[in-house]
Amino acid sequence: MCKTKCLFAILAITINLVYSWDIAITTGDQLEFYTNQTKTSNEGIRFRDLTALAYDAVHNMLLFVDKQNDNASIFSYNLLTKKYQPLVGRRSYENIQGLDFDPVTGKMFWTDTNERSIYWISLWPRSKNNIYGNILLKMDNEIPRDIAVDSCRGYIYWTNTNITKPTIERARFDGSERSVVVDSDIHMPVSIAIDQQTRRLYWADDKEGIHYSIESSDLNGKDRKRILVGTYHQPNALTVSKDSIYWVDWGFKSVWKLSKTAPVNSEPEELIAFTNEVPFGIVANYKIADQTTNVDECKTLANLSENKALLNESINIPQDVGLFCLHGVKTGMSACKCSPGYTGERCEISICQNFCFNGDCRVNSKGQPECKCKNGFTGPRCTTDICSLYCLNGGECKLDNDNAICTCPLGFEGSRCETRKIVQITPTAEPCNCTKEENTTKSVDTSNVYVETDCSPGWDPIRDPILMVLGILCGLLCLICALLITKILHLRRRPRIKKRIIVNKNVTPLTARPDQCEITIENCCNMNICETPCFEPRNAIRPTLVDSKPGKEDRRNLIANMEQDDIY
Repeated sequence: MCKTKCLFAILAITINLVYSWDIAITTGDQLEFYTNQTKTSNEGIRFRDLTALAYDAVHNMLLFVDKQNDNASIFSYNLLTKKYQPLVGRRSYENIQGLDFDPVTGKMFWTDTNERSIYWISLWPRSKNNIYGNILLKMDNEIPRDIAVDSCRGYIYWTNTNITKPTIERARFDGSERSVVVDSDIHMPVSIAIDQQTRRLYWADDKEGIHYSIESSDLNGKDRKRILVGTYHQPNALTVSKDSIYWVDWGFKSVWKLSKTAPVNSEPEELIAFTNEVPFGIVANYKIADQTTNVDECKTLANLSENKALLNESINIPQDVGLFCLHGVKTGMSACKCSPGYTGERCEISICQNFCFNGDCRVNSKGQPECKCKNGFTGPRCTTDICSLYCLNGGECKLDNDNAICTCPLGFEGSRCETRKIVQITPTAEPCNCTKEENTTKSVDTSNVYVETDCSPGWDPIRDPILMVLGILCGLLCLICALLITKILHLRRRPRIKKRIIVNKNVTPLTARPDQCEITIENCCNMNICETPCFEPRNAIRPTLVDSKPGKEDRRNLIANMEQDDIY
């Protein structure tokens, strides 16, 4: 009895641990679990590069892709037993971006962007499967990216990221009834999820440039809502839980969270930030009971969660399948011996890849790459243009049977136009016939060499007109100077007043008429000098009337005064 109780207790603790995580993330070679932003555990001892991730809440199982596994590409991980199971063998040319599982039919679906196809495989026991999967839909122009399963209504939904005509489409589990759900106002829908409880689709749209959006609609593509519009995020994977939306952001290497009931354009919460690895896939721990309560279409799914169907746990992927050694043979569990001409961990790299730039590459007998260059190129890797800088002095290079030949310009010769021509010029007997119209030089052509001969040393069409104009200008300046000098010499100084005393000899002497004493001054106005003493010349003064000495004295004084410069 005690042992039974202990077993039940251990089972209860294990079940609680199974349901203790909120989200799971694939990053690098790790499968990580988080609760309240804290990493609770991680798994990844045997994996290399984990990408797409899906969650089956009925069987407590995770499905994920390992791009670098030796033999298989898709695996399952049982959260209860912690057992890994390879499900699908690796193809030589595949790129799985999305996968999901339908617990009702036991089918797993995934997309391959390289093959532009949707594949499926059954996980029921005793089912006959192709270990590489079965093609459900093969597309021509569409590029399927992510996929989501509507287990309640029997549909698969996927995103088409061909930016010339992006869409969200759906079809039945058998590929029938294919239709377009959303085809307008959409750029690159990178991820999609279905919420059974609210009967809605959620998707992340990586808009053109730095923009992105988180959007929602009903299952028919109607009643569209933009939950969040932002910039600089690069969403890759999206999932929903009972209350929230989560998405992986490659731009910030982080995981973001937003409530499903948040107002439009609310700020999201950065839940987890990574430093080295970039997260790829994400799933939320969304219990089946929370999804199917009061949803009539989900009765089958609800009953299945109570009576779990068994899954095939014996899918056999042989150890020698897959493409671990692409061009070689295995020499051990993880070693390859490459064929000649190939290298790399899995012999996946050709040694001729990007070796010859302008030619064809081949592997020689020693296993080394050799180039056969195209016409006009040379060098070990055909990087040198034969004509590059071959012809000198402006010569034109042409190819003749892989040989460079130069066409030289005038005045040069040689195989590369490197030599200047030396032309012997002999005097010509042609006379120099110069006329007024041809009065400068004459060119004589001798073996493509032009020689200038002086025909008229007299008149120069540039020099002589300039000298003529300068001579005329100098003459005019000299004439103007002469005129100015003459004008200056003829200018009169301030006129000097000439004074002359006029005495009428036929009248009574002035000394006899003191009341009528008057002097007339030439070129001036009449001045009354009656107030001055009157005098007469020496031969006109009578000695009987005036003493000679006083008369001479007065006359000298008067004449001296009158001969002074007139200040007026």
